[in-house]
Amino acid sequence: MIIKNLKVEEGFFSNLDLSFTSGLNVLIGGRGVGKTSIIELLRFGLASGNLSSNFNDSSGHAISILQSSGRVSIELEHEGRTIDVSRSAMDKQPIYSEPFSPPIVFSQKEIETIGLNAEGRLNLIDSFIPDINEGMKKINELNRALASSIAQLVQLRKELNELRDKTLPLNDLRQREQSLQAQQANFQKQNQAVSNSQKQLDETQNHLAKLMVDIENLDYIKNYLKNKISSLSSMLNEQTLPQLYTEEASKLNDILRNSSGRDKDTINQAIQNNTITLSEVEKIYQKLTNQRLQLDSAARQRRTEVESFTEGAGAVLSELGRIKQEIAQLENLNKLINDKDLQVATIYQQCQDYLEQVYGLKKSIFEMRKAVMLRLNSNLSPTIKTLISPQANLTYYGEALENTLRGSGLKYKELISVIIEKVSPAWLLYYSHTLKYGDFSEAIGVPIDRATRLLAYLNEKDIASVLTAKIEDNVEFTLLDNGVYKSISELSIGQRCTVALSVILENPNRVLIIDQPEDHLDNEFIAQTLIKSIQQRAEISQTILSSHNANIPVLGNASNVVNLDSNGRRGFIKCLGSTEDKRIKDVIEAIMEGGKDAFKKRSEFYSD
Repeated sequence: MIIKNLKVEEGFFSNLDLSFTSGLNVLIGGRGVGKTSIIELLRFGLASGNLSSNFNDSSGHAISILQSSGRVSIELEHEGRTIDVSRSAMDKQPIYSEPFSPPIVFSQKEIETIGLNAEGRLNLIDSFIPDINEGMKKINELNRALASSIAQLVQLRKELNELRDKTLPLNDLRQREQSLQAQQANFQKQNQAVSNSQKQLDETQNHLAKLMVDIENLDYIKNYLKNKISSLSSMLNEQTLPQLYTEEASKLNDILRNSSGRDKDTINQAIQNNTITLSEVEKIYQKLTNQRLQLDSAARQRRTEVESFTEGAGAVLSELGRIKQEIAQLENLNKLINDKDLQVATIYQQCQDYLEQVYGLKKSIFEMRKAVMLRLNSNLSPTIKTLISPQANLTYYGEALENTLRGSGLKYKELISVIIEKVSPAWLLYYSHTLKYGDFSEAIGVPIDRATRLLAYLNEKDIASVLTAKIEDNVEFTLLDNGVYKSISELSIGQRCTVALSVILENPNRVLIIDQPEDHLDNEFIAQTLIKSIQQRAEISQTILSSHNANIPVLGNASNVVNLDSNGRRGFIKCLGSTEDKRIKDVIEAIMEGGKDAFKKRSEFYSD
């Protein structure tokens, strides 16, 4: 892809119509004529953003140039097709005829600082990989699915704990039932005459216990259906879509209206179906309630008959009936517990599958990054050496864990670094879910009571933010300085720019736009290394630079030199052409640093 043309409406560059070529394009001119502004307008129009996290949204510069009513229109060419891109000062994103890959843009400050932070170095390597965004997109999708599943898991565990608390009295009730049954048997031995009434009473109480379970479950189903009908009804009150007026878009009005109508018909049908079902459930519920009243009456009658024979037997039988009903209800809860246990196991495994898929994608991305860095080391050795460590940047993982533990009352500060170093997200989920206190204690090297408190807290929390935290590969750049490789953080500004530009110019995959790459560089590096890299890159990919140094357009053999000028109120193109064009040659000799010397060096170079 190449940038063919930039047009500007309104603002400092009102009516600008600037064409670019496929090779090396250099913006030149005195200070204050708008070279940086052209670069920022291209960045803004194509939504290129910043590779370094140290920079906020840089669109402010472009908007100030465009003013409130301005617009940039950019023509791209990709595989013989023209792509039109437009963005006004008020637009949040550009409008385009088809998707495109934005160029890589560097301001002077970005070149100085891109290597100083881990994210910037990683983004610089990622800019070499055309398909990396697909992998990142899949990781984000998996993380969203993981976060949703973790929320379900936490809710299910909470419901399970509540159900288990409710079933705690079950063992005591069963023991009480056995004791009452023994008393009942003793009463029966005392008076055989009550056996028939006793048998009928047992049957009635057993039937009543089953009936109570069904009534309780039907009550749950009623509430479920009512909530479902309410949710469906609320969907009928969805927001009205806006009217479309242009000829192309207005065709959608009827489609959207019909679609909305069909949706409402479907929802109304669903409401009707659920209302009918609810009506049937309520009929059965009422029928069973009436049966319960009848059975309660029959049970009282049988107990009265038994009490007339045996003193105290009625109280025992009444208590036994109540106990049986409670046991039946709690056993029904046990069935729910078993069902939820199965749900929990399924969702937990689903979460681990998501984490495994994310790990696999990250491993593939690491291999792509590693291949880029091997090529960089081959091309830039021995001056510059790059290093990569897989998933070694744990900063965001640690921050997410710290945020989750904040307010827990636990002393966790000194444990954060230990946990993130020794326990991966997948293992953290395993420990916090299974509550393997001993294994966790051994893994992080803390007493088991401390590990127990920590896991118990994490078990009750939604730890999706921890499990989906960005764990990135760590990239390092080093420069050979006096026989010793130094990390980029130890280098001077000029040396950092040397490293950054050397890496940047190796990227053949995207249009590259740089503002004054020569700043902070010594003349020897510009003449011997930078110019050669620019020449090589321009042969395979479009490069757009702004510069004050004549060596860059002249020795770089620029195919398009744009001389910008300004009258103080408005910027404009004074002239443009190749370095062979006399007007361009005169401008370079007149206003650029080393103008005549640059042409002389070029002449000497070719004569040799």
